[in-house]
Amino acid sequence: FPDHFFQHWSGYNVMAPLHDPVPVMALVPQFYGYYQPEDPLPDYLSPILLLEHCGVPIDVDTLCADDRNECASLLLRFHHEGWLHNSFAERNILVQAGPITDWPLGRMFSDKYSFRLIDFGRSAKYERSLDRAAEESEMARLLKLMHFAET
Repeated sequence: FPDHFFQHWSGYNVMAPLHDPVPVMALVPQFYGYYQPEDPLPDYLSPILLLEHCGVPIDVDTLCADDRNECASLLLRFHHEGWLHNSFAERNILVQAGPITDWPLGRMFSDKYSFRLIDFGRSAKYERSLDRAAEESEMARLLKLMHFAET
C-alpha cells in the first residue's frame, strides 16, 4: 500500500461523492513489524505480527452523520488509489475513542473517534469502474449515506 495509507495528517479533505469535509487520518492500522525467533525452539516460539490496536467494529446505528462520512472516506481513499476492498462491512471498520496517537487515558474521555479499515484478504486492484461503483453503492447503503440516508 502507499505510504499515505499509514500517515497521520492533520486537516480535512473532501472525498467525492461526499460533500462534507472529513478528517484525513491513517487509513489502515500501523504496522510495527514482523518478528521471528533467531533460534526457534520446537513447539515454543512463534512469529509475531505487531500491529496497532484500533478498537472494535463499528455499529452504524450508533454513529452520527459525520462519523459515517469519515468511515465512507476510508473506502473512497482506498478506491482513489485503485483498490477494491471486496469485503466492505461493519466488521471491517474499527472505531476507537480519541485520536489513536493520544495517550490511552486521554482517549477514554474523548468525544471524538478514530476509524481504521481492516481485512484486506480479498482486496485487489480494480480494472473496471463498474466494480468500484458497485462497492461505493454498497458503502452508501451500509453507512446510510446519500440516497440511502434516513430522514
